[in-house]
Amino acid sequence: MKYILSLFVLLALAGCEKYLDEVSSKQLIQAQNVRTVQELDILMTGAYAGIARNVAFGGNALIIGETFADLVTVNNTNYRTSPGRSSRVYTWTHREEDYGFQAEFLQWSTFGLNNANNVLEILRSGQVQTPNEINPRLDITQQRNRLEGEARFIRAMCVFEQMRLIAYPWGYTPDNSHPGPIASYRSLSEFGDLSFPRLSVKAGYDSVLTDLRLAERLLPDSYDPARHLPDYQPRANKHAAQALLARVYFQQDNVDSCLAVCNRLLGSGTNYRFPLIAGNQMLTSLFQRTGITPTTNAASRDEVIFELVNVAGRNVQTTNSAPIRTHYVLQSPYTTAQLANVNTLTSGPNLRLSQRFKTLASFDRTRDLRYRTLIDTSQASTPATLWNSPSRLWFPRKWGVQGTTNLGAAQGVNTNVVLYRSAEFILMRAEMNARKGNTAAALADLNAIRVRAGLPALATAPTDLLADIRTEMVRELFAEGQRIHDLKRRKESVDPADRTLSPGSVDCTVAGCQPVPWNSRFTVFVVPQTVLDRNPLMVQND
Repeated sequence: MKYILSLFVLLALAGCEKYLDEVSSKQLIQAQNVRTVQELDILMTGAYAGIARNVAFGGNALIIGETFADLVTVNNTNYRTSPGRSSRVYTWTHREEDYGFQAEFLQWSTFGLNNANNVLEILRSGQVQTPNEINPRLDITQQRNRLEGEARFIRAMCVFEQMRLIAYPWGYTPDNSHPGPIASYRSLSEFGDLSFPRLSVKAGYDSVLTDLRLAERLLPDSYDPARHLPDYQPRANKHAAQALLARVYFQQDNVDSCLAVCNRLLGSGTNYRFPLIAGNQMLTSLFQRTGITPTTNAASRDEVIFELVNVAGRNVQTTNSAPIRTHYVLQSPYTTAQLANVNTLTSGPNLRLSQRFKTLASFDRTRDLRYRTLIDTSQASTPATLWNSPSRLWFPRKWGVQGTTNLGAAQGVNTNVVLYRSAEFILMRAEMNARKGNTAAALADLNAIRVRAGLPALATAPTDLLADIRTEMVRELFAEGQRIHDLKRRKESVDPADRTLSPGSVDCTVAGCQPVPWNSRFTVFVVPQTVLDRNPLMVQND
């Protein structure tokens, strides 16, 4: 008997009773009883709800990609002295733990994946039949492609992110035969279902690419109220599949394929299908969006390609203790006494932007609107403290601003979480074009990002155009979870950055306070022991 909400998957992956209680308190739906388009849409909503949790794509994934890398540093000493899940990632001691960031992420990405597998299996079985249905929104023959495309998109997203976090990166072995995701490609509902091997990284990437190519073809261009149930309004369309497909090729460093997909996604030239939001509106119109906006999965578009849409009162990221807020958002200004020694702060967000970030970004602080509007630089020991002093603290404002006693959207709660936006893919295309020698096209995309940020366009290509594009990526994409993956893609070492500035360099002693190679075990999670215990065919990374 197959169940949609798989209690056993959670038991196998989590070891966390509060999640088990949450799921077991709900009525389990029997898959063989699903008979309508509405019920299939409920399953898809469940898949999105699983990945949107603050311990999955709505939080942990955005933090892990930065915490492993070099652009953030410890802000709250309690974070270091009372090691928790993400602080052990920052100090590269995470492999000694079982339940932590990776276990939570695997738990809920598997939950979303399992729902997607259920939808695909139900569609293949043909058990949903709607003969003589005249409403296209309820007719399975009209909705089959869209539902299959969504399920494949969710599955691809979950498998891809599992590989980026728990598998050694693409290129670790010459043929990429090393162990990849721990994902199953069939629905799981009992312990016997948990016996399946890890695919190789090559097979994992091949499966993701297959799912996304099909999703791109099957998904509609946008939500159409005459053709789709309202459930579909905030969800993924064909352009979301294209964006993820571009990211996958980018991670493989497949220049030609990445460039081709970016062109399909963005359109030709700089008249982008997803036009950039005005620079002075980035905070309010990009990172403080809330609910279903006029451009959510709509034919009228802006920079946002795909986002996790908040449902007020339901999303767990709306609480003060949500990871993304706890890690990045300054709730209350520091006192003068606290700022007298910023190395002993015991309150405030766990992380702040590092000294290395300040150097790499090298902002034009007079003109660059990202520096002026997306970073809080007000906290300093004295008003005269230099911009690049360790005593002037930098906090990203992308995920909220200073809190108040009455929390609302402007304080970073009840806001959507933007996962794909066109600026990322414009810079991605710029890099691919630069590497192919298409200098004019690369410069046009680079200038589009610069001009939106308030910087002057470059009249001619700089001597090292590729370096300028990658600097722009640092300025544009900070705190969005991509940094460690980009370093691995480029096969560049992770600089210890501000870890060497911690007391006695304790934050980097495990790695010897030296640059960490792109293929190091320190930047890969282990498979949780509970998964190994439940699955006799599962293998550990090393």
